[in-house]
Amino acid sequence: MLDRRTFIGGALGAAALGALSACGSIAVEDSGSAGVAAAQPLSVCIAPPRSIDPCGATDASSLTVVWQLFDSLTSYDFATGELSCLAAERYEVSDDARTFTFHLRQATFHNGDAVTSADFKRAWERIVDPARAASEETGSSSLASMLSVIEGYAELRAGTAYELAGVSCPDDATLSIALRTPYADFPYVLAHPALGPVPALAEEDPEAFAAKPVGNGPFQMTGTWEPGTMQIELARFDAYAGEPATLASARFEIVEDIEQAFQRFQTDDVDVSRCPVRDAHGAASSLGRVEDGSVMTDDDHFVCCTGLATSMLACNVQGQVLGNADVRRALSLAIDREYLADTLYRETRSAADGMVSPAITGYQEAAWPYATYDTAHAEELLDALYPVLEDDARGLTVRLLYNADGGHREVIEAVVENLAKVGVICEPEDVDIETLRERVAARDFDLVRMDWATDAPVMDGVLFPLFFSGNVSSTNVSGYHDERVDELLAEARAELDGTRRIALLQEADAAIGRDCPVIPLMFQGTPYVGSERIEELPIAPQGRIDLARAQLAE
Repeated sequence: MLDRRTFIGGALGAAALGALSACGSIAVEDSGSAGVAAAQPLSVCIAPPRSIDPCGATDASSLTVVWQLFDSLTSYDFATGELSCLAAERYEVSDDARTFTFHLRQATFHNGDAVTSADFKRAWERIVDPARAASEETGSSSLASMLSVIEGYAELRAGTAYELAGVSCPDDATLSIALRTPYADFPYVLAHPALGPVPALAEEDPEAFAAKPVGNGPFQMTGTWEPGTMQIELARFDAYAGEPATLASARFEIVEDIEQAFQRFQTDDVDVSRCPVRDAHGAASSLGRVEDGSVMTDDDHFVCCTGLATSMLACNVQGQVLGNADVRRALSLAIDREYLADTLYRETRSAADGMVSPAITGYQEAAWPYATYDTAHAEELLDALYPVLEDDARGLTVRLLYNADGGHREVIEAVVENLAKVGVICEPEDVDIETLRERVAARDFDLVRMDWATDAPVMDGVLFPLFFSGNVSSTNVSGYHDERVDELLAEARAELDGTRRIALLQEADAAIGRDCPVIPLMFQGTPYVGSERIEELPIAPQGRIDLARAQLAE
């Protein structure tokens, strides 16, 4: 099924995965050591969360809170491109990349209960099973697809089973996961914060858990929260199994929109907020822009690094008009991406030269040869198929579906103008999101504007869902099918060696780029601003505000 995140942009390294993967140790420091800030809480403005229960944390605000409260099995460092263990101590991978065995660190939940392998199994089954009590609080979780490769997923999702058959707990410290098909990158998926463990309380009293989630992360809640409440208070969890947070406390201030958040930042009411696109140039100039990386420092307090989402126009390659690859290539060459990113989005996005974001290990610059601005080449391709007629038109019309509620009207208008310059008539159709989904499912479109955001920071998270032919009835919106690409993607999923796996994916990426089944537009970025109180604050490309590593100026 196509979900809302496919169209509105959501809501997710290449170290070798050998048969035995060790994750290193996490040093534990005295929580009362020097450097622990005793100042007032660091305050962060966020939009109203959908849910702070991991089961329902499908939006950016929800995940921002969940990230502070829960530790998943693994963690990905975008600065180094390395996957490491977090709640796990180490893990093993079978030769066929279908069985993963995780060994857990000794840790406790915020209520003092020991974290066991059964707590991970419980957490994942709450997400997958729409009949669980958690669904009454959060609704059926759209995060379930992350676990779809696990044996027994389909049965639990359909209600014909009560547990994930592929997840077993040989003992309290061991979690075994069996997959239906090989997927060597699966440990990267498990870095998602919603896949952390939940205690028995989550099923015994789901309403209480939804109001005050009990996790195993570096912060714990000091009160309860429910929709309509305007603050979420956090305190450092001193019994945390990893390196304790420097901050003693933090507070989320909930506001209705980015503009309101930025106004509160400007009046010194909060320390961190999103920055509206229209204010990005001024904020970057006055606060100092972090040019390399995503860590606010005492000198630079404006961050906008490239994220994991890519805006694009998906082509209906099974349609009469865009079934021709040269037409798709010409349309792609006709679009001025630099104008979209630098002018319309005030340099908060970057021109996309492919579908794989630069934030993902394996990204290759200019991997897609037609994702560039070259009107002469576009006209040359079109001349061979649709020569210019007496009225300077080519007799070529394409329909472009989009949802204006997402704020994309200016982009669509620019695309229409770009295509007109090479003699192509583009007819935009603004429809509501449900109609858009129905039209796409029925293949009643030529082009459709959409975003793709991967839940895992790996090339597979972009290429396999969008271009593997087995997904043509779901996430493969363009209807693309190429046997060699299918072979490369399948081979990569079974390859344990990280270097070799990325090489296979890069080969597949290059082949897809030559066929141009989608037209990449921009790599997305999210601008944040911080106050002078901040000495250090990491904000990862997927939008994670890492409060555990935050430091305040003394």
